[in-house]
Amino acid sequence: MAGRPPLRIGQHGKVKRIEVEPGVWIARCRYRDTDGVTRIVERKSPRRDQHGKLAEDELVASLATRKAPGAGEITPETKLIDLVDQHIERLEEDGRAMRTIDTYKYCALQLRKQIAGVRVRECTPGRIDAAMRSMRNAHGDTLAAQAKTIMKGGLQLAVRAEVLTTNPARDVDPLQRKKPKGAPSLTGDELRELLARIRASEYCQESDLIDPMTLFIGTGGRISEVLGWWWTDFNRADSTLAITGKIVRARGKGLLRIDETKSDAGTRTLPVPLFAVAVLDARRKTPFYGQQKMIFPSTAGTWRDPDNFRKQWRRVREELKAPDVTSHSFRKSVATLIDDEGLSARIAADHLGHSKISMTQDRYMARGRTHTIVANILDKTVGDVSDE
Repeated sequence: MAGRPPLRIGQHGKVKRIEVEPGVWIARCRYRDTDGVTRIVERKSPRRDQHGKLAEDELVASLATRKAPGAGEITPETKLIDLVDQHIERLEEDGRAMRTIDTYKYCALQLRKQIAGVRVRECTPGRIDAAMRSMRNAHGDTLAAQAKTIMKGGLQLAVRAEVLTTNPARDVDPLQRKKPKGAPSLTGDELRELLARIRASEYCQESDLIDPMTLFIGTGGRISEVLGWWWTDFNRADSTLAITGKIVRARGKGLLRIDETKSDAGTRTLPVPLFAVAVLDARRKTPFYGQQKMIFPSTAGTWRDPDNFRKQWRRVREELKAPDVTSHSFRKSVATLIDDEGLSARIAADHLGHSKISMTQDRYMARGRTHTIVANILDKTVGDVSDE
């Protein structure tokens, strides 16, 4: 015998009225929620009710606006900014980097001023393009590009919910913007001369910039990686430094050291050239610095803030005749030196912690190796700087 046919999504079954005490009724029915699950829903009389009609009216009214438990129903009337917020929450649940989440939340806060009342049914490529251009005029190219990214992610939720057939953000062309100049790459001679000027700078000495800048030059590490080193990451016997985490600033939590890297390839062990090993040996014996758990602490013995470090470096760059040189310049310089020596792109990728060079190299070449030849190159090109 065939069973009872299932209710359609959004449909309710026969309403039953039950008098629980004189003048008080409960109206109850089966209802199939938007997640496809059929549930028993009931409502009680809001006041004295002779036959239970008030309870049934209350039940029917609640079903008209009902959402499945734990699910936010997306309709053509849903606001785009609400979908953007949902998209960011999903990224956070999926473990996206805290810095990325904070960046997207800030972008969404600014974007709210441009699309606060726009509904899903009103989302056309033209409106999304207008919102991006408004963001660019108010906040610059970077936030405009991020705005498109998070709007596209939010609207994809509407596509997944079958409210939209296509994502209108996909039909919006990228905004034309000036190609960023980028951090310059330095030659071996330029690195050697710059390191000499850093060592001679009183400001660099007072601000504890000499040692970390030497390690930037000597390893090509990311600023969040270098400032996140523990002394236990330094293996003196092998002259290596392990990269096992990074420093991040999380909204509402402050500065943190997390045990993860930018990508899986970021967890690696770097060979350290002799001139950088000498700096670490001397630092280990220095009062305060050698007594801390981290290699490059703040003056308070806490983690050093990458943003503050960048400000200190920007302040002294003109004096050092390196106005455009950033911490990223040293990563590019290490890659250039590797290339100049005729070494493979795989060695550069392994050393710098890049995820991939090409599909073939990723699948068929060994990863995670420690290339001591990189330290030898840096010693040859940079390591003859005088300590005087």
